[in-house]
Amino acid sequence: MELDETIKGRRSIRKYQEKDIPDPVIKELLGLATYAPSSMNGQPWHFIVVKTEKIKKQIAEIKNKYCPEDKLIYKADFLREAPVIIIVCVDKQYSYGREVENGVLATAYLLLAAFNKGLGSVYLSAYRKDEPRISNEIRQLLDLPQHIDPITIVPLGFPDEIPEPKKLKSLREMISYEISSGK
Repeated sequence: MELDETIKGRRSIRKYQEKDIPDPVIKELLGLATYAPSSMNGQPWHFIVVKTEKIKKQIAEIKNKYCPEDKLIYKADFLREAPVIIIVCVDKQYSYGREVENGVLATAYLLLAAFNKGLGSVYLSAYRKDEPRISNEIRQLLDLPQHIDPITIVPLGFPDEIPEPKKLKSLREMISYEISSGK
């Protein structure tokens, strides 16, 4: 698939077929995610691959517990049905103060790689500046050391839904050009 097709075609998927994802495919996706840019090329990523029902259920419960009021329509219960959940974490020792940015960039690469391989996924945050308990509870659940920060949650599976095409604002609404000051 061409890169522009991958970028334009990727959609958020919350329903998955009951079909396992082979471990070599998971490893390949994570390998591709490591090509994301990172602050000072620190490559701080640490990926947790979750497959057990018990842990998936607990992650969904943590997400639901801290779901902002305006997002309650997007309950995380569907995480239990995903064959695999990837928790994208970063090592603070190699993030140079850019933990969130580094984690989100790797997640973006992971989302695109998954779609390119025929898998569905959706971006979920494991980190909120205004609510540190979500990442702390995930860290505790997964027995992660303090220097490893959970940043995002990415369920993976073969799609069992076909979302509508994404409707975008006009590009004209999103672009501005600098005005020459003539100096």
